[in-house]
Amino acid sequence: MSWRNRHRGVWVRCAAALLGLVFLAAAEPPKPRSVYADKLEEGQDLFEAGSYGEAVKSFREADRLADGACVECRLGLARAFNKLGAYKEALKNVDAILKATGDENDLISAYNEQGVALVAQAGQDPKKLAEAEKAFRQVLELSGGKISAARFNLGFTLLRMSRDEEGIAVLKEYLAKDPRADSAETAKELIANPARARKRLVPDFELVTLEGEYLTAEDVRGKVLLLDFWGTWCPPCVASIPGLRSLSRRMADEPFVLLSVSTDSDEAALRGFVAKEKMTWPQVWDKKHEFTHKCQVDGFPTYMLVSPEGEIVYEVKGWGQAIERELARRVSSAVRAAKKSAKQGG
Repeated sequence: MSWRNRHRGVWVRCAAALLGLVFLAAAEPPKPRSVYADKLEEGQDLFEAGSYGEAVKSFREADRLADGACVECRLGLARAFNKLGAYKEALKNVDAILKATGDENDLISAYNEQGVALVAQAGQDPKKLAEAEKAFRQVLELSGGKISAARFNLGFTLLRMSRDEEGIAVLKEYLAKDPRADSAETAKELIANPARARKRLVPDFELVTLEGEYLTAEDVRGKVLLLDFWGTWCPPCVASIPGLRSLSRRMADEPFVLLSVSTDSDEAALRGFVAKEKMTWPQVWDKKHEFTHKCQVDGFPTYMLVSPEGEIVYEVKGWGQAIERELARRVSSAVRAAKKSAKQGG
């Protein structure tokens, strides 16, 4: 299943409509686009590069230069804040957009980001999920049903609300309209197992390690799994190796699997690096980034801690002493829980 997305992916995109031209109806006419265009473009480039924090700075500066009347800047901020997980900030910018414009395309985009934020915030809050449903339906209505992603998001949200029959029907419609859509595989997984919408389960996988081992999701079921998404080109990823090596050694006799997934472009260089750094735990070369995308990874390094039942219980990006300590703590806690559960079950 996808979320952030994305999801961070199975996670949604849309929102709910509001009023007219409050911000743009000021006494002074809005400044010409040329005044803030460079900063806006800079923010858009940073966003596309995945530098969401820096993008926020550029979008804010562009909006300041536009006297707070830049709808594109606010859309950029909403998107960037959603990527950063700052959902309250995303919703504030969506509200500003909805009050500032009646442009249909802007409204569609704003509702999209509103929906993302609402679903991410919802937990099991039926009120927020209902608001997200309304938002996605707004996107479909305004676009004449042309925004396929909104149909996927709507289906996902209905499943989150345990309205499985409705959600499956919407997802089937999504697949019927475009069998090769970006989230087609995720939609199929959700249709097969609607519980994926209510729990963030690791996608099913069949991976071949650099050592030629065939590893599937079933092979690690019953064990704690730590997924490490990395690349030799990524300085924080490289910095994490001693800590991961130590973790792997400490947990060698425990119900635990550390699995590193590389997005490198050169297999020979990757193999050489892995050998040099004595990375003896399972290593996978995700040549086409298929599994990485399936897991909705959009930053490196990313660590996903997966329970013995396959649920992603913790995720963090980056590396540093605080992250290393917290990751080790959570792994130890998850392994203790897994051993206790296995003992009780036996």
